[in-house]
Amino acid sequence: MATYTVETNGDVALSAATAKTILNAINGGRILKCTELSVSFDGTSSTAEPVTVELCASTQATAGTSTSHTPAQVSGGTRTVSATAARAYSAEPTVLTVLKRWLVHPQGGNLTIQFPLGREPSRVTGGHGLAIRCTAPATVNCQGYLEFAEDE
Repeated sequence: MATYTVETNGDVALSAATAKTILNAINGGRILKCTELSVSFDGTSSTAEPVTVELCASTQATAGTSTSHTPAQVSGGTRTVSATAARAYSAEPTVLTVLKRWLVHPQGGNLTIQFPLGREPSRVTGGHGLAIRCTAPATVNCQGYLEFAEDE
């Protein structure tokens, strides 16, 4: 098994009260498992409301509009990744189903989650994805990554 990461490649601007998919790893035909994710924010107000961070399953019924991103191998024997990835969506992919949800404070807030072995959120259908979506009550920038494994 090999693991890969996709990351925002710098700041992704969140508009007030607008859901935005910041990262999406799309299954290329193997079993895709999310092993770890992280999101952080650069807000400056201590009284700001939390950002909603969601890990979503995506059917990719519509691909949305985004910047393509090549997954980078993190561990395991050298192999070619079958998954594709995208970041910083300007039009949302569909259909998104929330699997996990967290509230994170935008002033220096950081969320890092490692999923236990055997309990990783996964996609088994080719073409379906795992996405990180953020909704901030006020304008703020975020950065993050999604690490995933591919099984046969």
